[in-house]
Amino acid sequence: MTKDTDRRETEFSTGVGADDELGLSRSEMKRRSTARQKIGEELAHMPMTAVRSFGLSDEIVRAFEDYHKANRNEARRRQMQFIGKLLREADTAEIEARLNEHRDARSLATADFHHLERMRDALMGEEPGALDEVLAAYPAADMQHLRQLVRNGRKEIAAGKPPRSARTLFRYLRELEEA
Repeated sequence: MTKDTDRRETEFSTGVGADDELGLSRSEMKRRSTARQKIGEELAHMPMTAVRSFGLSDEIVRAFEDYHKANRNEARRRQMQFIGKLLREADTAEIEARLNEHRDARSLATADFHHLERMRDALMGEEPGALDEVLAAYPAADMQHLRQLVRNGRKEIAAGKPPRSARTLFRYLRELEEA
């Protein structure tokens, strides 16, 4: 017997296919395939500049560009299947790590945004001590400017006008946060 026939006999006797070199079950291979497909879908919803920054192969980047150019749902679905195939053949450990970093950065930015909104709402809602908390958190804040924005914002709310000063107050708080 040659090595080639030994291999074929082993494949047939154990039920393990040639594609299954790692000894993974079919279910595990499908789970991995689905996970890589989801990575592709998540990347497809990102701008192309972000996709290019992931260091993907040129073929995968072209596939994403084609996905963004496709107008019809069926064409997009087929292109997403193709992207999934390309990602199954690629090493996605680094891509997953970068995606996790991207998600973490996005969630931190969202948390900061919500924190600033709560701070603004506390100032506008006349909560006692809200102004003192803001001044303690941001010693460089201009107290007179803050009070003016809060006073104007409360007047706008009482008059039923659009919250122009509240938006300005939010922008000012964001500037203080970034400084």
